[in-house]
Amino acid sequence: MYKEKSLMKKLLMILLILSGKNVFAQLTPVNTIDINTTYVPGSKYIQKDGSLENTEKTQRRIDLGYSFIISNKVDTLTRKINSWTAMVDGSYTQLGKPLNENDLMPHRLFSTQFAVVNYRSIGNKWGMVKLIQLGVNTDLKKFDIHDLFVSGGLIFIKNQSPKFSYGFGVFVANATNAPLILPAVIFQLRTDGKFKFKIDLPTEVSAAYEVNKAMEVKLALRYRNISYDVQNKMNPKRRYLNYMELPLGLEGKWKSKRFDFTLGGGYLFIRNFQLKEGGIKNMFKSTPTNKLNGNIYVNAGISYRLRSASK
Repeated sequence: MYKEKSLMKKLLMILLILSGKNVFAQLTPVNTIDINTTYVPGSKYIQKDGSLENTEKTQRRIDLGYSFIISNKVDTLTRKINSWTAMVDGSYTQLGKPLNENDLMPHRLFSTQFAVVNYRSIGNKWGMVKLIQLGVNTDLKKFDIHDLFVSGGLIFIKNQSPKFSYGFGVFVANATNAPLILPAVIFQLRTDGKFKFKIDLPTEVSAAYEVNKAMEVKLALRYRNISYDVQNKMNPKRRYLNYMELPLGLEGKWKSKRFDFTLGGGYLFIRNFQLKEGGIKNMFKSTPTNKLNGNIYVNAGISYRLRSASK
């Protein structure tokens, strides 16, 4: 049972890395509904694309996630695993209405993904992960083929020990309406006990203290990066918005048999917005970076396990 839980967490971590998404809460355990909301007070908006001065934006976001096992087979002779897992998630962000046509910040951003992952053992310590993901990332103004984001990947993972694993491979995505082939690298290191330290690159670095069986306090640095298809009147060709943020936060988690409650806050060091044109030739062109100034944030979340962990 322990090995199965560890495997599912690794698969979900890989999904988040390849989709470029990361939320403030823990990675969603299998067969658990996870809901999180984040609020950032009014922050100065600095737009390098065009003239826009003395502007503040308030940011609100809600994230939902659910994952489940499609099938999980273990060869009784060789102990090799062949597992299929699916994950569904969505995110809605509100950033305040644009002041005028020169304001390139979208009022709303919405993304949803559905992913299927296959894990197969290929040795005593090695495994192979294959995945495909389909999503819609949009500003909700106009829907067309550009709002559809597809990615897939192949990764080889070595489980050096229950607490240390790493992997490498490739993934393909259409983040700017063109096929993008990139290397995929993962690294996971964690410790157990009252004090827990975890590295899940590139999504999270955290340290936690288990106050008791029902409460945990964690300090975490997390990374979020996602692309959207958006509409703007200043330069309609530049329709791909890449959003990146880097928060450092302290959160408390209260745990029960079926429910977990999370409450926390911290500081957002980076919130960058870049608009790019589609196509391979424009993929690596340098473009101005619009940004929201660093600010505090608060977040809250709830997780509901649809069945007990013993099942």
